[in-house]
Amino acid sequence: MGKRGSGSFLSVGILVVLFALVALAYSSVGFGGGSSYTAILAWRGESPEVIRLVSLSCNLVVVVIGGWASLRAKVGPRHLLRPLLLSSVPAVWLGARWEISDTLFFQILGVALAVAGGLLLFGSRKNEHGVVSCWKLLLLGAVLGGLAGVTGIGGGIYLVPVLHLLSAGKAREIAAVGTWFILVNSVVGLLTLGFSAIPVAAWKGFCWLPLAVAGGGLVGSQLLQGKLNEVFVRRWTGVLVLVVAGRVLFF
Repeated sequence: MGKRGSGSFLSVGILVVLFALVALAYSSVGFGGGSSYTAILAWRGESPEVIRLVSLSCNLVVVVIGGWASLRAKVGPRHLLRPLLLSSVPAVWLGARWEISDTLFFQILGVALAVAGGLLLFGSRKNEHGVVSCWKLLLLGAVLGGLAGVTGIGGGIYLVPVLHLLSAGKAREIAAVGTWFILVNSVVGLLTLGFSAIPVAAWKGFCWLPLAVAGGGLVGSQLLQGKLNEVFVRRWTGVLVLVVAGRVLFF
């Protein structure tokens, strides 16, 4: 992504603050923040390897905190989670192993971010609860898992709005499913990519980011969960993600 500029105006200190704020806001409404981490790193001009590994790592930190909270609350319908994970795990593995050019990576990333932004902005929840077939869940898991592996986005940013549109369950249940979907897919993606894909020296500039999102995730999941307006967070994030999608695709 060198032709898009180095993005040097986003210093490490600014990155730490931005990542902590993203984790705080996302964890308060049940997300991991992967799309925003990816968008920030793409704006900064980092390579696909850096974007995928750093985003997945930070995603994993936040959703581990959220996953623990959902376990304690005993939330998370298995009938939704099982088929989603069954198809997403091999899809993440395949997507992460797919060696593509930087140009194609950023084209896929830009479109993925644009879709995510649109879902966040315009997706709405129906009041009634429906039954989603196993085949639909398997297909959804495969598509989102492959996308997660290629882009480094955990997939929850797509999964949660779609499950809401399908009226697959209560808001709290869907949030828990999204958390565990992100957690498992992030682990699979990281194991497939391997931390060795980034030189040790390059990690020095990002080593503070997992700590930053851990702090933000703890505050968001423990103190602010349910207190920030979910619609506001989703729509404001949608605007930001769409702006970055435009930059990745057209500049």
